[in-house]
Amino acid sequence: MSTLTLSTGAPKRIGFVSTRFHGTDGVTLEAEKWAQILTQQGHSCFWMAGLLDTPPETSYCAPLAFFRHPEVLAVQDKLFGATTRPRETTNQIQFLKERLKDEIYHFIEKFGIEVLIPQNILAIPMHVPLGLAMTEVMAESGLPTIAHHHDFFWERERFTPSAVNDYLQAAFPPSLPRIEHVVINSMGQRELARRFGLPATVVPNIHDFETPPPDLDDYNADLRREIGLGEDDLFVLQPTRVVARKGIEHAIELVRQLEEPRAKLVISHPAGTKVTIT
Repeated sequence: MSTLTLSTGAPKRIGFVSTRFHGTDGVTLEAEKWAQILTQQGHSCFWMAGLLDTPPETSYCAPLAFFRHPEVLAVQDKLFGATTRPRETTNQIQFLKERLKDEIYHFIEKFGIEVLIPQNILAIPMHVPLGLAMTEVMAESGLPTIAHHHDFFWERERFTPSAVNDYLQAAFPPSLPRIEHVVINSMGQRELARRFGLPATVVPNIHDFETPPPDLDDYNADLRREIGLGEDDLFVLQPTRVVARKGIEHAIELVRQLEEPRAKLVISHPAGTKVTIT
């Protein structure tokens, strides 16, 4: 199956699935952009996650799908930092997986889903039972699937060592007949081919430059003052978290090359408090 099938033929009923579609995290924002484009093409988009702020009439909330659900956290805490797992942990994973499979099938049946788009849940093992559940539903249902991968487990040190290498090989990501893998950069494409022998299409994260930014309002009017910028400062924004793989060094070098003392680099999502680099 190719993503081209979504731009030709009859409109499809498309199901986005993740741990959350809520707030301003990167996965949520990019999924919303995909949905907007697909809707413009005539498709119908629906949402399943453990935490949602999507339209209620097109949404299916399954609290157990949220990666911070207490039952999920209790299992996840046992999976990394070791190389073996007790049988009881395996049983817990399988118990959660079966419950999540029921939720995914209910979502598919409720909205008549014809195409699945799992968002990052088959790439990064923040919710191992959900990734396993999604993989088994895909294998059993045969539904065409576009797996959108934003970042992989090998890009995060906290996922090594692992007591679930068997599950990582099976479902993060899976190799199935009717699945197309989409990554956000060529590095992910190369590593997916090298590690799993899987081809992938590169669809970079996007920004709609033709749509002007919203006007100032009561909420954002004091933003400059709140983050320590003057009215004449040049606001250079990197809308990411402070992690090495986000390439923050390139933004710093860009501001340096501007040779403009008013240029201030602001990183929107640091690990702790706000960070401004001048």
